[in-house]
Amino acid sequence: MTKKVKMAFAIGLQLAMIGSIGSFVNWPYMKEVLIAAGIFFGIAIILFIIDNSKD
Repeated sequence: MTKKVKMAFAIGLQLAMIGSIGSFVNWPYMKEVLIAAGIFFGIAIILFIIDNSKD
């Protein structure tokens, strides 16, 4: 995996953790945080596919 894929996956994972903990303790705006986490996971998957297709 390239550095871009790892960064996008790490950001998505961190946002997912913040969103899940935040929704458990009823923090505001956690739905948007979880949507952003999903977007970063999608970007990581797309970058991973592009990276593997170059080989």
